[in-house]
Amino acid sequence: ENPPDLECAICFCQFNNVFNTPKVLQCKHTFCLECLARMNVKSTQPDTIQCPLCRAYTPLPNLGLPKLANDSTVLSYFPAAMQHVYSIRFNRNKGKLQVKRVPSSAPALTQTVSQTLDVGNPAGLEGHQGRDGGRERSLLITVLRTPLCKAFIMSLVAILIVVLTITIILIKNK
Repeated sequence: ENPPDLECAICFCQFNNVFNTPKVLQCKHTFCLECLARMNVKSTQPDTIQCPLCRAYTPLPNLGLPKLANDSTVLSYFPAAMQHVYSIRFNRNKGKLQVKRVPSSAPALTQTVSQTLDVGNPAGLEGHQGRDGGRERSLLITVLRTPLCKAFIMSLVAILIVVLTITIILIKNK
């Protein structure tokens, strides 16, 4: 039997036991947790993941993406010290993967691997409109994060401060 592919078919990074843990979908295709998290953050269907190879859908476990089954065949090819998979938390709203707890048997992790990984901003709330006008708010946040808009707003604030200062000086001198 041929050995399994030991790298993710999306990012081509070698699988590991932290953020690049090999996760197997219902269709039996395996990808790293980081790539699946990046896909899920951009997806408008947060409760499922669509296989990028065969397009089959895999419903996510109740406790989220990190609870998808690990590919035990791939893990069996790791050195013994790497066969323990770290407990990872996925916060979709913040677009972050976090190491939940580091076992005392693996203090080296703190020097070699970041405790948090940013996987991108969540997809907008297209078609979903809460009582607080969620779609408008997310659009406003997107616009305000654009560097050109930030520069424009900062310039407007600076001009406003100059105009107010001149007005106050003119009023005081009368």
